[in-house]
Amino acid sequence: MYARIIQFPIKPEFITEAVEYFRYSVGPALKTHAGFKSSRMLTNTETNKGLMVTLWDTEENRKAAETNGFLQEVLKHMANYFAGAPTIDYYEVSVEVS
Repeated sequence: MYARIIQFPIKPEFITEAVEYFRYSVGPALKTHAGFKSSRMLTNTETNKGLMVTLWDTEENRKAAETNGFLQEVLKHMANYFAGAPTIDYYEVSVEVS
């Protein structure tokens, strides 16, 4: 499996709105992408930081969800909620415990 981790500073007044957007728009849209496994959005109201973690079955499917414009559109919409630029990192999932 392959993971995309997006870290972002978030404006405290927009945390609830960002979470709702992820839950009701991003989440359902992710489910339509080939190879999508799961996703989480984590927020810390004390530090005003957040993470979006998305897992894919293959690196090719992860890349496809980025080259088709989906990720760019999500980040563009969420830019209003961010207090600074997000950073994106990629990982291979070495161990999974469920």
